Amino acid sequence: MNLQMFQRINTMLLVLFLILHIPGIAAGQAAPQQEKSSARVKNPHHVIIYHKQGRFAGWPANNGAFLLNNNQIVVGFTEGPYKRKDGHNISLPYTSQLAKSSDGGETWKVYDPDNFVGDFNDKPRLKSLKKPINFKRSGFLMRVVGTGYHGARDGRSHFFYSYDAGKTWRGPYGFGDLLKIPELKESGLDELTPRTDYVVLGKKKCLLFFSIRKKNQFASDRLFCIKTVDGGKTFSFQGWVVKPQSLADPKNDYKVNLYSNEKNNPNASACRAVMSQTIRLNNGNLISVMRRNSIVHGGPDKNWIDAYSSSNDGQNWKFLAKVTDTGPANGNPPAMALTKDRRLVVVYGERKNGTIMVITSSDRGRTWGQKQILMDGFWSEDMEFNDLGYPRVVRRSDGKLVAMYYYSTKTHLHHLRSTIWEP
Repeated sequence: MNLQMFQRINTMLLVLFLILHIPGIAAGQAAPQQEKSSARVKNPHHVIIYHKQGRFAGWPANNGAFLLNNNQIVVGFTEGPYKRKDGHNISLPYTSQLAKSSDGGETWKVYDPDNFVGDFNDKPRLKSLKKPINFKRSGFLMRVVGTGYHGARDGRSHFFYSYDAGKTWRGPYGFGDLLKIPELKESGLDELTPRTDYVVLGKKKCLLFFSIRKKNQFASDRLFCIKTVDGGKTFSFQGWVVKPQSLADPKNDYKVNLYSNEKNNPNASACRAVMSQTIRLNNGNLISVMRRNSIVHGGPDKNWIDAYSSSNDGQNWKFLAKVTDTGPANGNPPAMALTKDRRLVVVYGERKNGTIMVITSSDRGRTWGQKQILMDGFWSEDMEFNDLGYPRVVRRSDGKLVAMYYYSTKTHLHHLRSTIWEP
């Protein structure tokens, strides 16, 4: 065998090896790229919100976070006994607790409020509002409850509200019979899975961002918007953010850019859309970022964050941009804040590398810059998967951002923490 033939055989063997061993090449998918080392957020200040030996704390995004006057911050989290097992190292019973900071996230006090989420069984008897809510009242907070996540299982959905910054709560109240609204009935989806995401428009006016799925069917969630104009007594359908596939127009439904082979890319309406965070800009436009997922048959699931916008109070929405990939293990939801100089900042967890990440847009969500590491050094006893993230983020009066999320290190297993930094 001469040298030229030997080299040709080696080349053919190398190509065969790549086809067989790199997922997606044979199917026309994009070959995985070596991830570039991310920059780091400058001078982050880390604070432990809650850590207790033998206890597990997690999921601020499921529970909500709120910024009030004088840099008061309230964040919710799920707490339960620590138990090393498959999946999340938490066992029943869960409690829905709150942490409050009066100094912009520097110090925290944790408490379990009365008359709150989880105190009324899985499907509570819902009250009716006798007086309209004043959404503009100082100290107002709202906590929305759905099903499909820790601490709450009500496919009808319900809510609590507070007028004293989360010290005391009123509820549970219903949203009326949302599931009989024609737009939702024709979707074929029948179980509400919202977290807490709302935009106050006036004393009695508020937009709330919901998700709905096929009962017990993972990744069937789609996002929509509802509105109240009478202080929460009644709610009406405002518009789909991401439509179910059954209602979408295939010709106008954009293709999600997941693979190099365009034929393998799904329509946006075919992918999960859930766990939004929405901001109203000075010009009145709404920007909403959300958790996306596409289940890939015969391959790894794809997880990412998208940004959408609306210029008519949530009636119609258009896709802005893919914000970033969120990696394997079901990805992570986004948290978003607006900086003093009007940049959008998104915080999210990246389970593959055990990091909390930050990414920024300077053009109202149309393009996104280089991602940065906010927190790393994840460690747990089993290292089964990097159980972290689900952040919320707020902006203090001095312009610094405060991100709240759950994390785990050798010295503090599965705890709640905040990170403060200058964006």
